[in-house]
Amino acid sequence: MWTSYSARHAAQLIGLAESAVRSCIRDGLVGTPGTVPAQLSFRDLSALRTVKALVDAGVPLPRVRKELLAIQALLPAGTSLAELTVEARNGSVHVRGSIPTSNGGAGQLALPFDATIEAGPEGALGELRELPRSPEAPVPVAVAPATADQWLSRAQLLEERDPVAAIDAYRRSLRLRPDCTEAWINLGRLFAESNDGDAARDCFKSALELDPAEATAYYNLGVLAQDAGKEGDAIELYRRALELDPQLAEAHYNLATLFDQSGDSRSAIRHINEYRKLTR
Repeated sequence: MWTSYSARHAAQLIGLAESAVRSCIRDGLVGTPGTVPAQLSFRDLSALRTVKALVDAGVPLPRVRKELLAIQALLPAGTSLAELTVEARNGSVHVRGSIPTSNGGAGQLALPFDATIEAGPEGALGELRELPRSPEAPVPVAVAPATADQWLSRAQLLEERDPVAAIDAYRRSLRLRPDCTEAWINLGRLFAESNDGDAARDCFKSALELDPAEATAYYNLGVLAQDAGKEGDAIELYRRALELDPQLAEAHYNLATLFDQSGDSRSAIRHINEYRKLTR
């Protein structure tokens, strides 16, 4: 009987993309962040089944991760998400029953029955990366968007609530402004998260045609290659991404997992150390 599971083995057992499992590990939802190779327990598999059930119920993976992180922050040390009864309702994550919280002391506080957990702090939207958004105020979205920027703003607002509508909005934005790298990358990320790898790949390649120095597009293509079992292609794509953006911590982490799987422990250690430096 298995006593520990790799990210790949866990992904196969649960039915999640390997990249989704890796992102849950990096978040600290399961396993030990920053450790390669990942060693997942049976309890971790149960937590990943919760993730899978929420995604299957229609909650987008980025929202699942954010809300589960918010829940986890309330739990006492050593308590696993696998110990909770979690369900999806109206596109959000709900906890059924009451749970002890980490700040309750001897008379621990408990979340009320069927409490909705609001999304936690902003974080990476899944394994795939989006371009950093402008700190400027978003363009106001009209009732009926007319410009590329208005459709882009609407798409960004819809991503977590309605990914299908967000995809449509990104497409409308790109019809009006096909040279928008940000829209291509975000559209590709949504396609990848909906398991349409071919459409995602086309979007990332379109972004690179517009900007051959776009590290995020190379990184996201690497994620697709790694999920498809094309380890050699993934390594080259991650390396190219790091040439363009040496601060891209996720690429170091994924390279560490790939080199560990291939038995190149020296390279794996080098990349996991770089990952730890960048994420301190």
